Amino acid sequence: PLTDERVPVYVANFVLMGYGTGAVMAVPAHDQRDFEFAKKYGLPVKPVINPEGEVLQAEQMEEAYTDAGIMTGSAEFDGLKNTDAKAAIVKLLSEKKAGEEAVNYKLRDWGISRQRYWGCPIPVIYCEECGTQPVPDSDLPVLLPEDVKFAGATLSPLESSESFVTAVCPKCGKDGKRETDTMDTFVDSSWYFLRYVSPKNTDLPFDSEEVSRWLPVDQYIGGVEHAVMHLLYARFFTKALRDMGLLSVDEPFKNLLTQGMVCKETERCATHGYLLPEEVVDGKCKTCGATVEVGSVEKMSKSKKNVIDPDAIIERYGADTTRLFSLFAAPPEKDLDWSVEGVEGSFRFLSRVWRLVTENSTLLDGVTPYSSSDGPLDKFPALKKVHQTTHKTIKKVTHDIEERFHFNTAISAVMELVNALYLFVQDKSIDTDDPITRKVFKESVLSVVQLISPFAPHMAEELWSGLSGSGVPLYKTSWPTFDEAALVVEEVTIVVQINGKVRAKLSVAAGATEEAVTEAAFADVKVAEWVEGKTIRKKIYVPNKILNLVVG
Repeated sequence: PLTDERVPVYVANFVLMGYGTGAVMAVPAHDQRDFEFAKKYGLPVKPVINPEGEVLQAEQMEEAYTDAGIMTGSAEFDGLKNTDAKAAIVKLLSEKKAGEEAVNYKLRDWGISRQRYWGCPIPVIYCEECGTQPVPDSDLPVLLPEDVKFAGATLSPLESSESFVTAVCPKCGKDGKRETDTMDTFVDSSWYFLRYVSPKNTDLPFDSEEVSRWLPVDQYIGGVEHAVMHLLYARFFTKALRDMGLLSVDEPFKNLLTQGMVCKETERCATHGYLLPEEVVDGKCKTCGATVEVGSVEKMSKSKKNVIDPDAIIERYGADTTRLFSLFAAPPEKDLDWSVEGVEGSFRFLSRVWRLVTENSTLLDGVTPYSSSDGPLDKFPALKKVHQTTHKTIKKVTHDIEERFHFNTAISAVMELVNALYLFVQDKSIDTDDPITRKVFKESVLSVVQLISPFAPHMAEELWSGLSGSGVPLYKTSWPTFDEAALVVEEVTIVVQINGKVRAKLSVAAGATEEAVTEAAFADVKVAEWVEGKTIRKKIYVPNKILNLVVG
């Protein structure tokens, strides 16, 4: 509606029919499912949001970029944060009478009644004369009976308890019948966090003062299947209790991390149905020898038998490998596809870390790690580079764990540091006997062990005991901190974009002014080719990162 561009329409079987109208806008660069569809069928992938300070190249993208960032390829909205651009785009659509802001509600009634024993009894008594009557406050709570028969129950098991079912009508005093359905257990989980802050209060379900002090919860981590049930109900309860004057908080949780599911392909025998992994040998059913049909990748479930026994993985590869793979295979909010190759890859990486320490013991023993008091590294470019890489890694891993919860990218950063350290010790031009070299190497190796410890705690603790020489276990040491001075670079690479496409990359002094970078860009023959004889309509400069030119 804003560009008048014609866009193709694709019919695809991965669109969620229950979402919206079943017709959806596709943004392959910024939605993983759209990205995979576009890659499979060779459709164009056009980034319109860049990470701050970076430029996405469609041909280099291995997955969709789904975080916040800076608008690009979006005409007059280029350079805006995408969160700000939303409001600006809606405003422009409204001005052009092409659209308007609206809120859609998809709420439905919540059926809380369950034919189960385990749940809160519904405090209602039925009387033939008075109809439905609430249990008086004085008779609350209604307790579950213990004389219940579960075998063969077709209705609620509570129906089998005569002592529970028989009740007196609170209005007329005649015989009545107690409600035998119980409430959905989500009713309990919708406010349990309030009880957690005052669990020993015997007079009230929760103490309002304690709740006001502790809530809202800073970080909530839950499964994806709870996102539209338990968490939504928790908000309802909190707001209802607030409106009743029992709470002063508006929201129960500040931040939410929704975990994805663990998935694996199914394996099925025509005779024996779904098979466990250990029931398949060389692609054949272990029982009858028939060829096994490999099905789609689905969330692990007992019914489909596509489950992995962690004990078997731990026995073969160790607990650290099992843990590392689970955290490395996918961001926590994405589904994790279980892969034997991935487990073996994680094992190989941990083996490399082990060898890095044990095979270089002569360089590491009896050496204290490098610190600024040992003097600057300006005269030792190779040492300065590995020192800088170490502190960049500490900063990234810290950020990815504490703020983003992206353990996979944190582990990936440690892998890159390990690769750099292998190249460092294999570089024949570096004097590994020099004391300052050994100090820098020791600092980096200690950092690797510390950074990998949340993911592989057993191996890290073992390596630390022989490395540190302090006698203090790793789990009692402080998390490593990065030195901002070590992160300062003297030269940076500036990406020059012209009309949304990369045309050149320039090496300039770090902190160079926009004028200096523009002058250097126009002096570049590749840039000159694209701007000669044209008008510079717009220029956006992200210091030390990007020069974006719109010409016409």
